[in-house]
Amino acid sequence: MDISEWAAYWAVATPGRIALRFEDRAISYADLEVQVGRAAGWLRANRAGKGQPVAYLGPNCPELLVLLLACARQGAVFIPLNTRMPAAELGVFLELIHPGLVVTERALGPLATAGVQRRDARGDAHQGERVRLFDAGGQGNFSAGTADGVTGAGMAATRAPVLVLFTSGTTGRPKGATFTNEHLVFNALKVITAFGMGARDEVLTAVPMWHSGGLLIHTLPALCAGAGVTIHRGFDPGLLLADVPRQRITLLACVPAMTRTLAAHPGWEHADLGSLRLVVTGSTVVPAAAIEAWQRKGVAISQGYGATETCVIATCNPPGAPPQAAFTAGKPVLHHQVRVVDPAGHDVSEGVRGEIWIRGPSVTRRYWNNPQATRAAFRHGWFRTRDIGRLGPDGHLHVAGRADDIIIVGSSNVDPSDLEAVLDGCPDIAEAAVIGVPDDELGQVPAACVVPAPGRSLTREQVTGLFHDRLAAYKHPRHVVFFDILPRTATGKIDRVRLGVLTACPNRKNT
Repeated sequence: MDISEWAAYWAVATPGRIALRFEDRAISYADLEVQVGRAAGWLRANRAGKGQPVAYLGPNCPELLVLLLACARQGAVFIPLNTRMPAAELGVFLELIHPGLVVTERALGPLATAGVQRRDARGDAHQGERVRLFDAGGQGNFSAGTADGVTGAGMAATRAPVLVLFTSGTTGRPKGATFTNEHLVFNALKVITAFGMGARDEVLTAVPMWHSGGLLIHTLPALCAGAGVTIHRGFDPGLLLADVPRQRITLLACVPAMTRTLAAHPGWEHADLGSLRLVVTGSTVVPAAAIEAWQRKGVAISQGYGATETCVIATCNPPGAPPQAAFTAGKPVLHHQVRVVDPAGHDVSEGVRGEIWIRGPSVTRRYWNNPQATRAAFRHGWFRTRDIGRLGPDGHLHVAGRADDIIIVGSSNVDPSDLEAVLDGCPDIAEAAVIGVPDDELGQVPAACVVPAPGRSLTREQVTGLFHDRLAAYKHPRHVVFFDILPRTATGKIDRVRLGVLTACPNRKNT
């Protein structure tokens, strides 16, 4: 069993159903099955066989999904890479992956070649010449060689690695969560049941598919369900607002940073979002404003929680949940379990904060070529997320933030989310984040990084005054740094490492 069987099944069941839309192209399930078969033959012709890593460097486009399904059919391992990396960083990933084939969109060919050369300069000349170019959305990609059909390889294929997704962490050696066909089948099952996904649904994918959220929340499960997927090359708020009614989109994944941009767009107020039956958000601690923006438009929204290692969604609120539930991360999805534990690994009481652990059949068991990280992240089958949260009396999970983000002021722990909740409630502040900065006396102290709302001006004293009688004095920010925009990672999360660099000179406005 492999996930390419999804295309083969729907090519027979609903051959004319549009599987993928991209720019001016529409690909039916019958066409998708043909393309997957040809791409599998192309991989074989390029000596990408069982267990062979195939690196992909390109934008959101049908070719990404075709290659993934073809790798599953051929027994190769598909590894999509962040297109925003410079050549030096790309070389580090290629050195870790050792791909036999680097498949890159033509416009990114120079970057891929430079990345391979950087890797080879470090003495790793592992088939570095095998870079293959394609045209996103073009005709005739991956058509050389004899088409392969479904092989029916059985349990060996089910449990063989097929996909590696790198986590969005910003420090340490890159960690590639490794998934088998079995992981991806269970991921599709949990998504279909959690969100009531079916063949009549239309999904819009604007989150990068080299990231787990863009690929695994809706897109890949949609192909299992026989649904349609509209693919955007990148996030364009105007195009997204236009395509929702044009393609009758029913399901959308939208991280808080995207919601903020959409709500500020001139077309938001009068946008026709009536076809949307559910928006799923997450990827970070979700501010209330990111929930309320959709609710004011009459769109149901569910906050999902998980990690790259869990195939993203581990908890959520299903369609039909009361609106207030969207302000929590929901309950565990089908066949998955969640614990909140203390530093010794013991379950904490209801309402007490601790580290979130997750177990289930879509959770990876290892990182690619990184046994040390694997040993550190997993305990007795549980994935240790390093996220802090608590369970409410109704069993809903509330996520507070990363354990690594905790600020130790003297000997007292300060959770940045406590301060950020205060800042988010101020109408004069568009967005804010709190980080720890070094202090000679206390070791660390909180620093508030603030973006004023358009047309508003703030002083340091006004910001610090928000905390009087709200939080204990030791939690108050000692520094305030004003920004025009907060730096973010490629997946939309606030880049706290970068913020630490930018706040090295406190109280100086950063532009």
